[in-house]
Amino acid sequence: HSGAWGPRPEQIATAEFLESRSEIEAYHAEMKAGVRRRLDLLYEGMEALRHDGFPVQVIPPMGAIYLSVRFAVNGARTRDGETVTSNEDVRRYLLRRAGVAVVPFEAFGTSGEAGWFRMSVGAISEAACRDLFPRLREALRQLQG
Repeated sequence: HSGAWGPRPEQIATAEFLESRSEIEAYHAEMKAGVRRRLDLLYEGMEALRHDGFPVQVIPPMGAIYLSVRFAVNGARTRDGETVTSNEDVRRYLLRRAGVAVVPFEAFGTSGEAGWFRMSVGAISEAACRDLFPRLREALRQLQG
């Protein structure tokens, strides 16, 4: 039981680690390189979909851990006969059919149903970035209209 205070051994170890500038810099360099690789994988995959004629637009990565992607599928019909009429419909469809989670721009203060979303690479591996594209391609292929 540690009560309301953090355990002393962990506090001491953390304080010592935070004084090790070279280890922190090495960690940050590795972390930033991994984020960049994952962003590039998502960007290249979205560009491949666009090149193959899918209704996808993507903005090149500009930092942070997000990629901005547009799925221009409003008005399309799903295999189940439902019409996609909102960003929420797109979000739900991509999650159910492709296992891909996206956040509509409205969550960040924009308005309208333009089909723009953010994808985060904060909690996804490089392998998972690669693996999502066959599922996403198939989900987009199944939309009609």
